[in-house]
Amino acid sequence: MDLANKSVVLYQNVKIKTEWKLQEVVDDLPRFSKWSLYVSWYDGSKKRMEAVGRDSEHALKMLNKKRLELAFKGAGGEIKENDEGADQPSNRDSTRKKVRVVIDEYLKNCRARQGKSGYGLASRTPKTYEYRLGFLVEFRPQANLDEIDESFVTEFLLFLREHPKNLGDRTCYNIMQAVGTFLIRQSNNAAKPILKGMSYPPTEVIPYENEDMVKFFDACDEKEELLFKFFLQSMARDMEVANCEVRDLKFKINVLHISPKSDRNFRLKGKRSGQATKGRKLPISASFMARIKQYCAGKASRDRLFPNTLGGIDTHFIRRCKAIAKRAGLSNWEEFDLHRWRKTGAMRCKLRHLCCTMKAWPQSRVPAFWMVWTKTPISMP
Repeated sequence: MDLANKSVVLYQNVKIKTEWKLQEVVDDLPRFSKWSLYVSWYDGSKKRMEAVGRDSEHALKMLNKKRLELAFKGAGGEIKENDEGADQPSNRDSTRKKVRVVIDEYLKNCRARQGKSGYGLASRTPKTYEYRLGFLVEFRPQANLDEIDESFVTEFLLFLREHPKNLGDRTCYNIMQAVGTFLIRQSNNAAKPILKGMSYPPTEVIPYENEDMVKFFDACDEKEELLFKFFLQSMARDMEVANCEVRDLKFKINVLHISPKSDRNFRLKGKRSGQATKGRKLPISASFMARIKQYCAGKASRDRLFPNTLGGIDTHFIRRCKAIAKRAGLSNWEEFDLHRWRKTGAMRCKLRHLCCTMKAWPQSRVPAFWMVWTKTPISMP
């Protein structure tokens, strides 16, 4: 029988400039190491390594445990394997959990909390968490949950900054926010101070120019024109438009009621404001409402206003928007998106309200920028 190799070494993974290197620990460590620690030994001629976190006391216990285990094998002892193929006297503390395992449990809990009627988590939330927490698994696939401290999170943030996908500041913030929420659920506040120090520039949504909108609508057919003018008038989000039904239009008072559809698994944003369950009501111009009423002739009250060819939800509004802009010969057709219709409608409503208010002012109180603003067309196209 070959003698077992009893040599066990403790390493720490040290970052030197931009490279990570394993260095043998030869000096005493502080209670919590700045770097991740690993126990290394030989299984025959093959070198093995096991992550043991950053807690130096725990790392030394695992080091001695591995030495005793190898000594037991060298004396002729046999260590049986359990059902999962791991050594019965486990190489790691059974109470420790891998981050990827805890994330799977967390995502399963998120899916169980999904709601349909404006309560619980939205259907997209678990998918969003899965994408963002995937970066944490990618950073250290074999990391244990108890390894995550402020130093670990700082290194993770540097990993995001240097990621091959060239993640933006806001994307990094969103990922870190999801990681922070996940860690808080595990009674770990390591990400809180780092998240407070992060920021990103606000996203500027520029309204469409009048000239671009004229060209855009000239390139539309009758149904496309009605659809995107509905976006402009209602200032609704894409899924809100996709789920609008005939019954949501109050033709007598020219009002659109954007409401949740619990039986169709559609909810609105705005749980805190109450919009998620009650919806919101928006005024629509009488002339445009008359066109919509004519368009809805023959439709049932539960029919969608702008369905796909099968009568279901149309999820291709953004694709159609860009296709029309390209067909219209607009050089900036790639910049056309649905949220800009929402922003454009809001800006025009605000401008129209301001102009109507200022017309009632005495001439002496009219500010200088009135002459500039009154030259801006405020009627809906």
